[in-house]
Amino acid sequence: MSVVSADLPPPRLLPFERYMPGAFIGVFGALRSGKTLMACRLAVCLARSLGLDLVGNIPVRGARRIFTLDDLAALRGAVLVWDEVQVSLDSREWASEAARCLTRDMILWGKRGVICVYTSPSFQTVDVRLRRLTQYVYVTAGRFRRSGVDYAVYRWHEHPYADDVLVERYRFALRLSDWYGVYDTLYGAAAGDTLAILPAPAPAPSLAPARRRG
Repeated sequence: MSVVSADLPPPRLLPFERYMPGAFIGVFGALRSGKTLMACRLAVCLARSLGLDLVGNIPVRGARRIFTLDDLAALRGAVLVWDEVQVSLDSREWASEAARCLTRDMILWGKRGVICVYTSPSFQTVDVRLRRLTQYVYVTAGRFRRSGVDYAVYRWHEHPYADDVLVERYRFALRLSDWYGVYDTLYGAAAGDTLAILPAPAPAPSLAPARRRG
């Protein structure tokens, strides 16, 4: 099981953040607006509070990395950080049979002890299969500075009917400095960095031994 560093803030969840396995939680906003920070903060708090593994498609402190659809299908007892989910769901590789099996498997994540926290620029651009599973939504709503401290503002919505209608319930602010360093903010800058979760490469075909001429 992943161990989250003890120098992070205590795993304090807000009163409405009582999520259990099977929850799909989306965090939406523009680039550099604080959506990934919120997703990582929430996932870390949930993993520590519920005693679950922490996994992600980006480098999150204390988390195990996942790269392929097989990694997702094998998840048990985990909180998943799935950053920029549209990078994977918009990919042509998701037309594969393996991807279709995975999206069907997502409805079983509750029984498998999995909570999914994902990010994307907009709720409307998320693949419809994932939108219908999403029960709770955070949306970034600006930033402000008070007494030299930076805060990000979020709106929290319920999505109770899987009809793309979000019901706003709360607004709150998060002190950003508390969670600086929880994930690698520069991930994606290097040429080899990728956010896409794709089918595992097919094994190379074995070559038949050359036949000797007698």
